[in-house]
Amino acid sequence: MKGLIISAAVAALSIASAPALASGSGSGGGGGGGGFGSGGNISRPSPEERLERRGRSQVRKRITCKKCEYHKRLNNQTAATVAQKVANGGFDLKDKDRTAVLYFLRQRYGV
Repeated sequence: MKGLIISAAVAALSIASAPALASGSGSGGGGGGGGFGSGGNISRPSPEERLERRGRSQVRKRITCKKCEYHKRLNNQTAATVAQKVANGGFDLKDKDRTAVLYFLRQRYGV
């Protein structure tokens, strides 16, 4: 009786996993794509999204870090001042980072 239950369980598991093995995805899990978007297509961020991400990163590193002047102080009231300082060459930013920070501040705070 115990052997019959084990055989039935093994048969059920092998039938349940057959579509996953036959999927040809190569992932072994049978879940389909790679987790980005639908059908395994990798969605790439638009140039604007990349610019905003870079700007956000630079703001965190150079403007609102724990030791920075605007730590916990960047908000709707101070964003215009920060943008003016960035535009005038403040915060030791490269040109491409300056553009990204200004884009982020415009998107986030409307300055």
